[in-house]
Amino acid sequence: MNNERNITPLISDKPYPVPIEMRPLWRIGLIIISIIRVGGDKKYLDTKKLNILVWMLIRKNRWPEYESYLKEQTVDIPLISVDTATYKATELCMAKSLVSLSEGRLHITDTGESVYKIILESAVMQEELEFLDELGKKLTDAKVKGLTGGLI
Repeated sequence: MNNERNITPLISDKPYPVPIEMRPLWRIGLIIISIIRVGGDKKYLDTKKLNILVWMLIRKNRWPEYESYLKEQTVDIPLISVDTATYKATELCMAKSLVSLSEGRLHITDTGESVYKIILESAVMQEELEFLDELGKKLTDAKVKGLTGGLI
């Protein structure tokens, strides 16, 4: 007895929306604004600090929790994890010379600054920029150490 059936796959031309948090260009923008807004005149950020900031920026529904932690209104450490999509976006940033890596720090390049200017002119990522301006510098090395379980 042969119970095999032929299955014909259906292929649709209907577009499939990719969630914004999975779009590399959006994450690249988050990386660039984080380095410039939090790195300041140094124009660089430690890779661990950058990954934590991008993790926080992506999870807008948890911003009040992050704010409480960063402003030391609570001792409860929020969940922060590894996000491979951010690593891939960082690699794309390096491949396109938007950032450079040196001694565990991501440095913004002139090309990266040009992209930053486009982001500002386009008036996108406004909430993310405000989050970074208000809380980004409160992510100290001690807080990074606490969030990563002492691994700094």
